[in-house]
Amino acid sequence: MTTSTGRDTIIKFAIADENADPAGLTFKRLGMMRGKGMKVSWDTVDTTADQSPDFTKTNLVTFKSAEFSGDGVAYDDEIYNQTEFKAHAISPGAATGYQPKVWLQQIDPNGDMYQGPFIITEWSDDRPYSDTATWSTTASSNGAVRFIQA
Repeated sequence: MTTSTGRDTIIKFAIADENADPAGLTFKRLGMMRGKGMKVSWDTVDTTADQSPDFTKTNLVTFKSAEFSGDGVAYDDEIYNQTEFKAHAISPGAATGYQPKVWLQQIDPNGDMYQGPFIITEWSDDRPYSDTATWSTTASSNGAVRFIQA
């Protein structure tokens, strides 16, 4: 079994709405990140009834949601693409109907990848008096988020 550290995972983004074809998008790396996380959860409904086996609850899946979270050290160098991502999170433009919509990719060193459309739900800048300037963001799924095995 091969393992890696989180710093080896790459986050890429493309500013586009949920109807875009990801194969036609230009993804840019969101650089100088520290934390990167993807959480997938399923909503369920209770299907338990009077003849459920051994009086055990049963469920049916209804909807899946995915949430991305990430943070990093604030840099304004164009190569890290933080300013572009931040600008879109705070003041999205006409290309996405003035909505903070992006496509995200979380790519592990072995090539496994989460990919899908998201809405940026939070952006935070932290500027402590005697420490490094940092940022953090979260985004919620806005369509089919897929896990693609390498």
